[in-house]
Amino acid sequence: MSGSTFSLNTNNLSFYDNFVFLNAKRSAMNLTPDAHAKGSNQRLQRIRRLAWWVRLLCVLGALGLVLGSALFWSQTEWLRSVAQERWQLKGVEIQLDARSRALGWAFNWLPNLVALFALWQIWALFGYYRRGEFFARGPALHLRRLGAALMAYTLAQPLGVTLSVLALTLGNPAGQRRLYFGLGTDQFPSLFFGLAILVIGIVMEEASRMAQENAEFI
Repeated sequence: MSGSTFSLNTNNLSFYDNFVFLNAKRSAMNLTPDAHAKGSNQRLQRIRRLAWWVRLLCVLGALGLVLGSALFWSQTEWLRSVAQERWQLKGVEIQLDARSRALGWAFNWLPNLVALFALWQIWALFGYYRRGEFFARGPALHLRRLGAALMAYTLAQPLGVTLSVLALTLGNPAGQRRLYFGLGTDQFPSLFFGLAILVIGIVMEEASRMAQENAEFI
């Protein structure tokens, strides 16, 4: 009795293995775009929530700046304390009448306007982020303006103090009026970060322009 033989065709097995592998790969590829889109939407929603909060803080900061300045210049004792301790007016007669305080308040708006301009740039910048426009030229432009505003604030703040001190001593007799201008180490972080943000904005604007030119070329 002759024995029966059984031969295994490895080529057939390889074909079936490849067939199963390709089907599994196709299934994975069909699922991946949906999962990727869902993850992208979740990340975009987080960015939108963050942008909403930042823009809200900008509004609160602007309101605080306006109301805080009005409150400071309306409180004579608070104003006198700051003028004597921080503006080097100890032993100097300080004019705290309504005219002098109104003039000082007006001069103090020099740095306040720069600060409001910086807050406006942050508001506009995160408006782009909230809409999902991360690499457009708009965000780069607002970064540049924000950096320039921070650098300008470095000089606007002490200049505003100088003019405010002059307003509070302008009514004194000749020889008793004061000018105070001081640059301290607390101004250098604003100058440094402003310069860094300005350079980042310039780089981002150039990158956006190059990307736009490449897209138009293609």
